[in-house]
Amino acid sequence: MEYVKTKLDKTAKLKEYLTKYQIDGVLLHSTVNRFWFSEFASLEGYLLFTKNESILYLDGRYITAGKIQAKNVTNVVKITTNNAGGFWGMLQNDLTKNNVKVLAFESDHLTYLTYQSLKTSLSSEITLKPVDFSELRAIKTNAEIIALQKACAIGDLAINNVIKKIKIGITERAIEQIIINTFIEAGADKPSFDTIVASGWRGSLPHGRATDKKIENNELITIDFGCIYDGYCSDTTRTIGLGKPPAKMLEIFDVVYQAQKQGIEAIKPGVTTSSIDKICRDYIISKGYGKYFTHSTGHGVGIKIHEFPRVSPFCDVLLEPGMIITVEPRNLHSLFMRCSNRRWYSSNWKWLSSLNRSKTGVNFNLS
Repeated sequence: MEYVKTKLDKTAKLKEYLTKYQIDGVLLHSTVNRFWFSEFASLEGYLLFTKNESILYLDGRYITAGKIQAKNVTNVVKITTNNAGGFWGMLQNDLTKNNVKVLAFESDHLTYLTYQSLKTSLSSEITLKPVDFSELRAIKTNAEIIALQKACAIGDLAINNVIKKIKIGITERAIEQIIINTFIEAGADKPSFDTIVASGWRGSLPHGRATDKKIENNELITIDFGCIYDGYCSDTTRTIGLGKPPAKMLEIFDVVYQAQKQGIEAIKPGVTTSSIDKICRDYIISKGYGKYFTHSTGHGVGIKIHEFPRVSPFCDVLLEPGMIITVEPRNLHSLFMRCSNRRWYSSNWKWLSSLNRSKTGVNFNLS
């Protein structure tokens, strides 16, 4: 199924960077950008992109698999250290061969120590230019969207398993284990971040890790979790009510739910991310809870759990087809509430992960 009608050409995308920043080559060192371009995952490595060729450098742990699995590259080369200059010497030879005079590096990823090593090891004739590549992965391909959709579907399966098994006396850690077990059984790579399970009074801790606290009747449980499938992350938050939580809790939940709903309904191409944040924020303010909404509304999601663009008052990015964002307003009241979901654009806006009252957990009467 095609979600984005315009096919994204990653080679053409990087060539746009060559022109835009007046550079001859790009050196990618981060795991996320190397994986984005080559579609091959490795903890270490480099990728050199020039107008003539793209070279993926891998060490002995990855070279065999990389030669078989890597895409979009013209060559996969084994990193050796027994040549003059080690890897930097290899890189220098390829830069010379491709007549690279200005080389861009990832200013948003490369450490200062690596930069210093790069600067002192390469020829003085090569100018190193810092370039922010945070926007590189903002628009997803159809294959990326399919992977994200699967990751979200596994998340839905996990929370449904929690709903089936949750009961008074079960611990937060046991809930976390249900989620992790579902990830494994459903074929996820691993969790995309540490699972958050915060029940009762602990719900006011937005990043409260699961503890041995036992779930009590008539309280709410905030669960923030996600998995990685085929290299792409899901990010889901659900608030589950056990028994009959107090009316005040349900009131606050509904404020957050309605804010999220209004923000989602406003999403379309050409709308700014800051305007989505404003819609959610203004609704929460109108209900008297504005001072508790101290966080941004959402963010992009993809290979990393937090990606460009941000959905905040300070990010005026225009939404385009293929962008994926979360919409997760929150109320950091002592009775913490949050809802989270994702959307993407094809011919019209659709859900990556279903949103309805039963899924978000307005009140599961399980006592």
